[in-house]
Amino acid sequence: MKNRNKPKVTLLVGKVACGKTTYAREQQKKGGNVFLSLDELQLGVFGQNPTREQLDSSYDGCESYLKRMALSFLSNNVNVFLDWGFWSRNSRIETQKYFSDQGYEVSQIYFDVPFSVRLQRNQARNSGSDLHSFKIEEKDLALFDSFFEQPNADDEYTVVCA
Repeated sequence: MKNRNKPKVTLLVGKVACGKTTYAREQQKKGGNVFLSLDELQLGVFGQNPTREQLDSSYDGCESYLKRMALSFLSNNVNVFLDWGFWSRNSRIETQKYFSDQGYEVSQIYFDVPFSVRLQRNQARNSGSDLHSFKIEEKDLALFDSFFEQPNADDEYTVVCA
């Protein structure tokens, strides 16, 4: 039987501009929760215009750092929301195993949001002043979508739509 008082890890799964970060920020405001964002970390290190090489070469190290940070928060009884898309099924499985092996319950929330809604959200983000989110050109949304592996019936997740 799982300890209901033990903090949990939640993987936020979805394509660009589906609402993962907005959701995570809302959860953090409630208290007892923190969200860790790969985008925020990389933007904090490299500034608003990192090169593809900087992003690619730092990805594994940033992910490892955020996992260690998550364990620190979890050990202090704080729930953790991981916000880096988890575009590949393998990354979801590996991250779940990492935290499960440490004795933590892991869940997934899949943000299943139509392209038209994500396009509007991306346009709003691009015209805003949020320094913690990447500005993504419209032409790149379809490219990034092609990298995303949909959760399947074998995966356990909660679905959030639009």
